Amino acid sequence: MNPFRGGWLILVSLVCAMVLVVGRVDAAPDWLAWLRPDWAVAVMFYWGVAAPSRVGPMSAWVVGLFFDVLVAGPLGLTGICLAFATYIAKRFEERLSLYTVWQQMAVVLVVTAIIQVIERTALFMLDTEWSTWAVLGTTLTTALVYPVVALLLTVAARRVQVEGMSGQLGRAP
Repeated sequence: MNPFRGGWLILVSLVCAMVLVVGRVDAAPDWLAWLRPDWAVAVMFYWGVAAPSRVGPMSAWVVGLFFDVLVAGPLGLTGICLAFATYIAKRFEERLSLYTVWQQMAVVLVVTAIIQVIERTALFMLDTEWSTWAVLGTTLTTALVYPVVALLLTVAARRVQVEGMSGQLGRAP
């Protein structure tokens, strides 16, 4: 990524996702944690569709390693999940860039559901409690925040003129 050609915007959006993942409200009840969106999936999926030449499964895996270190999770689990999301986004980039926001939301819903089942199953095998509500809540909220993430990043990418933008997302209005 060349930071002078918009790569810094991709890095800043990933750092913002990291901050949102780590940020917690101590006064909030425990059940509210089930409704936390998977910000990393939303941001990496967006960049996989919008700039597939800049973000790929390998870079998503490296970003996932940083997320695992940040939240003290099993090393590589988030990386594999983000690589899967980015692979799906890159693989179907031409089709996804033509989808409406609602259709993209549905794809994000399915991808996030698969990722949550993989993550929760791996954590269950590592002796962590399985929570169906966490899977459902995270999946739904990630799909609901994706249009906002996509809108904000599209506006920012157009202003910065990120190199490698493709599809409908990167074209000027």
